[in-house]
Amino acid sequence: MTLQAPGDGTPPAERGLVRSPHDLAGGLFLIAVAILGFAGGFDLSMGSLSEVGPGMLPKGVAALVGLFGIVLVARSMLFFGPGLERWAWRGPVFVLGSFVLFGLTIDPLGLACAGTLAVIFASLADPDTRPLEIIVFAIVITAVSIVLFKYLLGLPIPVFPFGYDPF
Repeated sequence: MTLQAPGDGTPPAERGLVRSPHDLAGGLFLIAVAILGFAGGFDLSMGSLSEVGPGMLPKGVAALVGLFGIVLVARSMLFFGPGLERWAWRGPVFVLGSFVLFGLTIDPLGLACAGTLAVIFASLADPDTRPLEIIVFAIVITAVSIVLFKYLLGLPIPVFPFGYDPF
């Protein structure tokens, strides 16, 4: 942490109020996540310290994430840091898309198909993935998920497509 000019050759006078755009972007992202966390747990009661309510953990985590975001925004104005680089969209699109795909397919297709599809779709985030390795990994991780969530934890998750259950 230094108040010196960054090593990228940008003079301090040209940076203006924001000395570290990288920290500013990270801080604003964390604040947005915190707001989303508060919105998601808005209707949940906090309870008290002796009787913890269902909203205590999500709201507490959201508050901490927001606090870290505020610290990063303040830091971006006090200390020089790296500028923003070009963003690679492939990773976030395929990883977040796999969550959406899983959510849309879990009910009609069951965990066996939805889990495998989500892992394969998320693997497209890396251009260096090998298809055979991903297929094997998707099948193994889906099988572990089925055993864990359906049978060990007893959650009411459909395993096979359209409610078919041979067991």
